Amino acid sequence: MAYTDTTAVRLLTNLTTGDISDADVTSIIAYATSMVNSDINVNVTRERVTYVDNTRQNQINSSNTIFYVQNWRGKFLADRDNDGGVDTGDVVVYLVASDGTETTATVSAIDSDDCKITLSSAPASGYEVYISYSWCYKDPATPDANIKLATTYLTAALCYKKIYDGLSPEQVYGNVRFKRDLTVDSKYYKLYEDSINKINSKSSGTWAEGEIF
Repeated sequence: MAYTDTTAVRLLTNLTTGDISDADVTSIIAYATSMVNSDINVNVTRERVTYVDNTRQNQINSSNTIFYVQNWRGKFLADRDNDGGVDTGDVVVYLVASDGTETTATVSAIDSDDCKITLSSAPASGYEVYISYSWCYKDPATPDANIKLATTYLTAALCYKKIYDGLSPEQVYGNVRFKRDLTVDSKYYKLYEDSINKINSKSSGTWAEGEIF
């Protein structure tokens, strides 16, 4: 899984395989994905599971296996392990017994849109449940078009930086003079920053009071 792909990067930049290989672009996409996540994700460590509302009661009663995080309104469970997708590897659920003994629960499914986590078995009554996860304002599972565009812009910037690093802005072959725009990576990076600001903007109407960090 990934937020973008080589086709999108080449469409946006007109870079050919003669400029940079698909393998290199794919490697840069993976690196760009982790950078995008660091800019759009909010990490939450060991949030205690408690009642949210009538729909999200988060009961710990030996039969309930479905739990919701506190940061659910206008938000999405995010890609915590930087693989470009949202799956069970992106949350960690801890079960703490009354004597302090701690185990890690098996997560069978997560729903990024609903901020819902399903465990393979129900925690027993008397246990405390804690969740470590990340959230963001746009859907990373689809992914949202803004996340894809931001990742594509950043990948483009890094590709151009790789290609042009160490080259002179001008090269002469006899009577022919070639000029290179060595600022193109900065132009794509500025587009990336603008996209990130749009994703994180609270003026988008997704922000809600009571956010937990």
